[in-house]
Amino acid sequence: MKLLLIISALFLIFSCSPSQKEENTNLRTPQVTLEKTDSVVVKDILATVFLFQGKIDNRFIFRDLASSEVYVFDEKGTFLNQWNKEGDVPGKFSMSSGNFHFDREGRAVVLDIMHGLKVLELDGDVVQDFNIYQNQVSLAGGFSLFDSEQLMEKNGQEYLLYSLDIIEEYDGEYNPEFLKERKNLLLTNLKTNETEKLISFPEDSQFRNGQVFYFRDFRPIFHYDQKQEKLYLMFQGENILYTYDWSGDQPQLVESKDLQLEGFERAEGFEPGSIQLGKFSDFKKRPFPSSILNLTTYGPNLLISYAGTPQDKSAIARVVNGEASNETMTKLRNETPAGIMLLRPDGELIPVDFPPMHYGSFKVIGDDIYWMKKPNPEEEAEEFTVYWGKLRIE
Repeated sequence: MKLLLIISALFLIFSCSPSQKEENTNLRTPQVTLEKTDSVVVKDILATVFLFQGKIDNRFIFRDLASSEVYVFDEKGTFLNQWNKEGDVPGKFSMSSGNFHFDREGRAVVLDIMHGLKVLELDGDVVQDFNIYQNQVSLAGGFSLFDSEQLMEKNGQEYLLYSLDIIEEYDGEYNPEFLKERKNLLLTNLKTNETEKLISFPEDSQFRNGQVFYFRDFRPIFHYDQKQEKLYLMFQGENILYTYDWSGDQPQLVESKDLQLEGFERAEGFEPGSIQLGKFSDFKKRPFPSSILNLTTYGPNLLISYAGTPQDKSAIARVVNGEASNETMTKLRNETPAGIMLLRPDGELIPVDFPPMHYGSFKVIGDDIYWMKKPNPEEEAEEFTVYWGKLRIE
């Protein structure tokens, strides 16, 4: 009898029609991995926060984000040049600056939230030295290779697109009406410093629901696709992807898509007047908030990096009440959902298997993804490795 059952099972397996086999194959979730193509090692570095900034004509540019020190190496890792913009000098910037971007002439563009927008040659010579658009009240963002600004072209002019990282002076109350009218992006002409405010909260955004929010919740994360003339935008505390057509002078919203990110919990608002104006966040009041970390295009796809919220609500409640032990905090950190997702044009959302990365971040340059090897925290690093590679979808 047992032999008969085995024979019957084998018959069912091998008698599946070709169409049934094909259907089962199509149900398999694609695997997306990052395959290394090459790397470069730079040595004898004495820097506090040493991060790769970009590659221009086979020159690799780094900077110490804890200062204004800039380093240039060739493609073999040979040191070429080093300079800084510390002190009261033209083109000065500080540790409050974002990562470098590079214009079509190969010059470095840096936005400093204290000193303004700078355009610099790769030897440090100053091309443009603009003052800050507005004084800052809230500061946002940690150390990362992710691009928090973007260079773009419209009508033959180059612009820097970046988020309005302040709570601007306002003669009314910080309330839902303030958020409804607020515009969240800035666009600055690299030649004239003319700056325009763009993008209010879409009508279906939670930030127009009558509550108020911490600054970090509604900080925009975005990417402009130059070829398609589309702007992709998310807000840090909301898992909705907004797509804008920017073929004209102003971006026009064409689609809103709710993304199912495992462990992501949308930011909860507060009653008007109950939180401090411009406060970035409050870990004691709302620990382990979910965050959209980065949004960029890779070919026809989007790459979305995020961190979710641990599911142990009783442990989170102990954090809020000031009763959490060090062991509880470590457990929650280890259980925080996080990931990098690839969003295909057909709407399929696929997790990407990335290697360990310095500050958990990467940079897309052309067809390649660049990242830094994660240093050993128990050793003082004096050499750093930059890898680059491509995504493989199978």
